[in-house]
Order: sequence, then structure tokens, then C-alpha cells
Amino acid sequence: MKIKNPKDFWAGLMFLAFGLFFAVWASLHYQMGTAVRMGPAYFPALLGGLLTVLGGIVLAGSLAVGDGEKLKLPFNIIDLAIVVAIYVVAGYAAKFAGISSDWVIVGATAVICVLAIRFRPDSRALVLISAACLFYGYLMKPAGLVGATAALVFVSAFGGHEFKWKEAIILYALLMFFSWAVFVKGLTLPFPIWPEFMS
Repeated sequence: MKIKNPKDFWAGLMFLAFGLFFAVWASLHYQMGTAVRMGPAYFPALLGGLLTVLGGIVLAGSLAVGDGEKLKLPFNIIDLAIVVAIYVVAGYAAKFAGISSDWVIVGATAVICVLAIRFRPDSRALVLISAACLFYGYLMKPAGLVGATAALVFVSAFGGHEFKWKEAIILYALLMFFSWAVFVKGLTLPFPIWPEFMS
């Protein structure tokens, strides 16, 4: 079995990894609840399960029986070792300096993004879209919904082939309004709207 579409293969693999991680992590750390009385793990576990199913479908569609395109990785094992080393050094530096781990992970990820864009331009989309999801999660508390959503939209838009400010700003405004209307007003979830220094 060979890969006929490498982009779909990597997208499916990324969806599978994120979906499984969030479904398992939410189930282990929070109470699930029921459909009538949802616990804090219900929504992330449900979305993680749906993302896993979507990833499996995309991954299966990228495979071909017989002749297909040979899989070419946009990075190598040394690149992965460098990424792990950056996170380890950042973690120890955070403990030594007494800095919040959220900001250290965001900073280390930003360094990895710059290195990927500079030295591995073929991995730009994969790295920036993954980093945008990480930024959203880690910036929610210190930067609020406004800052976290801005990081998600603009970093992931920069990972595409063409970046247009007008489209990114419109998407940000729509996503920000939708998130506020559904999660803060509709479901009354205690998401901070503004950064810590403004509240």
C-alpha cells in the first residue's frame, strides 16, 4: 500500500493525533457527565472523537493499493530531536527563572516556527497550523478569547500558500463573534474574553 496524496496523509495523521490526544486527555482529567448534564470533559472528548473519525477517513482516502507516490517527509529525525531539545531547555529555563509554563511553551513554539520557516520551508503549513492550535490552547488564559483567537487565525492563515490580511481579518471577526455568542453567552462557559492585564 502506498500513499497517493501526501498532503491528505499528513492532514489525516495530524487530525488523528490531535483527536486522540484531546479525547483521552479530557476523559482522564475531567468528569464526563451525560448528554443532559455535560461535564467539563464531554465537549472536548466528543470533538476529539469526531476529529479522530475525520482523520481516519482522510488518512484512508490518501492511501492507494498498488502504484502511488512515495512518501517524502518535510523534516528528518534530527529536526524532531532539535524540537524536543528546544522544549526541554525551555522547560528547565522556565523552572529556573520562575516563568509561567504557558508563556515558555508559546515562546518555544514560536522559535520552532521561525526555524521551520527558515530551514524547512516545505514543512511550513504543517508546523504553523499545528502551532496555531497550540497557541490557541496556551494563550486562552493569559490572552483571553480575543488574543487566542487572533493567534489561531493569523498564524494558521500564514501557513497557507497565500496570506491576505483582508480575508484573515474578516475570518477573525466572524470566528470571534461566533465563539463569544456560542461559548460565552450561549453555553455560559467561563472563558476570559480579554487578556489578564485588561480585566
